Amino acid sequence: MLLIIVIALEVIGYAAMWFSSHNTDFLSNKNYFRIRDMLIGNKDPEHLPRYLTLPYLGYIPYPQYKSHGVEQHNCDGYRGSRIPLSRNKKLRILCLGGSTTYGFGVDSPSQTFPAQLEILLNAFIPQDSILSRRYTGAEVLNAGLEAGTSAEELQQYLFKYSYYQSDVVIVSSGVNDAQLAANSSDSFQLDYTHYRRLQFHLEPLALPTRFMLHSWFFSYVSIRLYYNEFSGRQDEFSHQREVTFPLWSTVNTDSLLQLGEYANYPFYNNTRTLFAQVKTDGALLLTLPNILNPHSGLVIGKRSYSALTELNASLSKKLTEEAGGIIVPFTFDSIKNSSCWIDDCHLNAEGEANKAAILFQVVISSISQSSSKQAIR
Repeated sequence: MLLIIVIALEVIGYAAMWFSSHNTDFLSNKNYFRIRDMLIGNKDPEHLPRYLTLPYLGYIPYPQYKSHGVEQHNCDGYRGSRIPLSRNKKLRILCLGGSTTYGFGVDSPSQTFPAQLEILLNAFIPQDSILSRRYTGAEVLNAGLEAGTSAEELQQYLFKYSYYQSDVVIVSSGVNDAQLAANSSDSFQLDYTHYRRLQFHLEPLALPTRFMLHSWFFSYVSIRLYYNEFSGRQDEFSHQREVTFPLWSTVNTDSLLQLGEYANYPFYNNTRTLFAQVKTDGALLLTLPNILNPHSGLVIGKRSYSALTELNASLSKKLTEEAGGIIVPFTFDSIKNSSCWIDDCHLNAEGEANKAAILFQVVISSISQSSSKQAIR
């Protein structure tokens, strides 16, 4: 009888786990089964969370996370091939941005525009009489971060990616800041603490409790009681409940933008600081505008989002010119096939390759001019 009761409870527990996980946001990868995996310390790459919370960096792609049978994140915590910290004779390019840089619309890191750009450069450089004297090839680091804003781009450049000493830094930013500002509440803070989730993963529990989680019934009851809000049923990146943070800024974003007072506009201030640091580090700055698909229902139905994205693109252009950078000529019509757009701002593999080809021309032109000037000197 006791055995029958135990088996029945386990069946009920597993069924409850499944139903509780069935409608969870696919992006979070934090359904009840994944939460259990984290708590028991399962390191199978297919069972890892998508993001890792870290001090100073906020959050990063979880190292060695795997999906679709492909390793999405390398051991250093970014998407695509790992690039060693030490420099070599290759042209080094860093790509900073949100999910449009990360490559939300494709299943494999090799299909993203940073990876495609690297392929084009490695095919061209050995054949070019000027560039082949200076570089043996190219390496492109994809530092794209899903839902990343200008705050994360600045934060991660200062504390991590500046150490890679890149020759070129490509920044594609503005959409996520626009979404955040368009959805901002009365508690809007200039440091974005009113919005950003503070925890993206869970550490394994101590051994006695961890062992008990091998029971499906105990797992369901424990997660339901203590980790239900962590399961990602809402926006993966925003607070899931009441969170304590100081209301130190009292800026009304609507009036601020109407008056054109951008010194207290986070996107403007963060981007200006980032561009200045890139210039100080001696890298060539390229900005790739974040473009929206005008046919998307989200863009059509949310004019504030569209207007703020256009504003951010305009501010990015202004700041690029001030920093002596180069603006990549990229518009909606730059993507030859409109069906490449899968939603308001993301592209499929064909669109990513198209974007890489546009960037390739600008990078080659800019680097060739720089190399020619150095040769003359």
